[in-house]
Amino acid sequence: MFSAQNIVGASRSFEHWHHATCHNYSITDYRRTKQGPFSGHISAHSFGTLTVSKLSSLATDGRIEVVRGTSEIRADQRDQFMLFLVYCGDVGFAQDGRSARLRSGDMIIYDQARPFTMEFGGETRQIIVSIPRPLMASRLPEAERFTARLISSNSKLGTLTASVVRQLVEFETSLDEEIANRVGGSALDILAATLQAEFSDDGEEAGRHDPRLARVKRHVIANLHDCEMTIESIAAAQNLAPRTLHRLFAAEGTTPIRWLWQQRLSASYNALAEGRIRNVTDAALSFGFTDLSHFSRAFKKTFGHAPHTLVRR
Repeated sequence: MFSAQNIVGASRSFEHWHHATCHNYSITDYRRTKQGPFSGHISAHSFGTLTVSKLSSLATDGRIEVVRGTSEIRADQRDQFMLFLVYCGDVGFAQDGRSARLRSGDMIIYDQARPFTMEFGGETRQIIVSIPRPLMASRLPEAERFTARLISSNSKLGTLTASVVRQLVEFETSLDEEIANRVGGSALDILAATLQAEFSDDGEEAGRHDPRLARVKRHVIANLHDCEMTIESIAAAQNLAPRTLHRLFAAEGTTPIRWLWQQRLSASYNALAEGRIRNVTDAALSFGFTDLSHFSRAFKKTFGHAPHTLVRR
């Protein structure tokens, strides 16, 4: 994670600049078509639970391809979603079988824990927002569906999101951490709404995702506080047979109960990380957990640290 001190100044060596991106974002490999002159700059700061940064590069000769494959992921298990906004230049990005060509004002999200490729050259300037997975998952449970999908600068909601992102990266006034988390959370709400509005009716996705599953998920998320929620109660509320419910989630490689617990854990992480709940017991009970020991064990297994560490933070 970045801190206020993790600021990389100007570099005239691509290798040094690439090393800095590996340290601060994701370990990657690279290929250059020509070994010409290069200059780059990275600056970053924390904004509550988010990290916002600006990158610039100038490669006068040829294009550069950056690759994150399975071997790099095994060596580097950081697990975040990244919002990537280009405000100068021409950048190509590919992940999950989708590709996008980003120009000034365009943006995408991508998953740090999955392979991707990025290629760029000439002069480029970008903004990256690093988003802890639970904060994204609690707002957009199927965030993986939206990776490498272009949010165009011509989109009205995209323009709004880009404006908010620019404000975050330029914000220099010190904020109370709780206020910063609330502002960052609002920015993520806008991002999630933009992605849903832009791509929920996409033909490719409509063919692969049963609308009944989307309704079930909305119902579950709206009732996470209900500790007595079961497969039978969910199915009855949606006028489905329990067997149908199992089949809908099996198509995504999971089960209704496993998905329910994932959402409960993500929601509790979100509430603690953003300071909306400041007590671990309250976080557990608010999202349907009744066994506090089980909650703490599951939380640590999922996120790598105990829930009380978020309260201290």
